[in-house]
Amino acid sequence: MKDLSISVHFDSQETDAVQLEVDLFGEPILFGLWKFNLQWRGKPLHAVDSWTETCVYKNNGCEYFEFDLPLSNHYRFQRFFLLDHKNRLLILGDTLLWDGDNVKRRLPERNDNLVYESTLFYSPKLRPKTFSDSTEIFFQPDKPKSPPVFRVFPLALPEWKKTEKTGLVSGTLEIEHATLVLRQQSSGVSMFAPLFFDLDANRLAKQFDKKYTWRHLTIGENMQRVPDDKAVGYRIQINKDQFLFYHSMTPLANRTILGHNLIDDLCFARFNPETGVEPLVAVQLG
Repeated sequence: MKDLSISVHFDSQETDAVQLEVDLFGEPILFGLWKFNLQWRGKPLHAVDSWTETCVYKNNGCEYFEFDLPLSNHYRFQRFFLLDHKNRLLILGDTLLWDGDNVKRRLPERNDNLVYESTLFYSPKLRPKTFSDSTEIFFQPDKPKSPPVFRVFPLALPEWKKTEKTGLVSGTLEIEHATLVLRQQSSGVSMFAPLFFDLDANRLAKQFDKKYTWRHLTIGENMQRVPDDKAVGYRIQINKDQFLFYHSMTPLANRTILGHNLIDDLCFARFNPETGVEPLVAVQLG
């Protein structure tokens, strides 16, 4: 039995959700319908077709699955699941993309106000711990003084709640009615909503004193800064381990992040002190 496993099921009757279960040492920690709600210009976006699988990738001890759902108003919704078995990390990501380049109508514009919400159930055996100053959430067994089981970072949001908005995205990560609720708003044309899970209980028990952080990175293309609705990048540090995550929301382009040149749609990498950036997952769909 794997220490960490994930199962995903798509029901044709539930186009606004997928059935998800994440097991850690044979015990479910996340389960049930992972639902989403989307709005554009104050009006709901709804599915106009069914889910299709667009990518399956397994290498370097990692698994990556990506699915696609056509939406109304010429938008498209992508949902991916990235599991790093060796480092016991999980990234769940939703992307809302404009898909109407060939349509003769007004394109989305900045300040059109994209609104996203997702809800994800966690095990009733776990107790969440939130913080007044930072946006991450810890989950512990429902027993006094037990070490944490996992923690989750909302990568697209600032680490500190009092940080002023500097990009196109704002939002919250909260606990409501025994669910993990991520809300994001964007004034961009597209939007990315990721959740980064650290699932190594031993590592967490040693690092409850805030030896972790994440930062939104600047991406360059043709010596210009790439806006957040075209591509995003994050650096995640957990103790001495550092990871890089990059996701493009446009056709393939040659870009630079932290001095690392890439043309991927998605890249998840680890920093090696001796060799630099070592990609664990690199996806090119274009």
